[in-house]
Amino acid sequence: MNYFKIITYSQKNIIPQYSFFILCKGLNSGKPLDKSTANCFVVSCNDGAAREIAYWVCYGLWKSKSLHKYLVGSVIEFLRIGDFRTIFNEAIAEEKIRHAEHEKMIGTLRKMDILEKEFKQNILLINDAKKALYYRYMHKK
Repeated sequence: MNYFKIITYSQKNIIPQYSFFILCKGLNSGKPLDKSTANCFVVSCNDGAAREIAYWVCYGLWKSKSLHKYLVGSVIEFLRIGDFRTIFNEAIAEEKIRHAEHEKMIGTLRKMDILEKEFKQNILLINDAKKALYYRYMHKK
């Protein structure tokens, strides 16, 4: 049985091994993170497999903007931890029902994530090459 605990992040707390973070302020609220920020929740799981499931469920909630209707605040919007727990638990219950389908989706998302990182790196390299070309052209005498 998978175990999930969601708490507000504090630097004073020890973070369990199988944990990740959820951004809770701004329009990216709900975004899962591997590293903590000042405004986040901690999702702790009992093992690596549970963490993987929870991470991708949260990723899906964030990407699909399912959490936007729960954002509150007039200047900087934020997500309440109680609302997040409720939504997360409902999504985990749905994942249990559709586990096989969910596993296929996670595999595809992992591959796409790797491709996205490679594309971003390639764009950075292309921009560096362009700068070098511009520099060489502008400083040619």
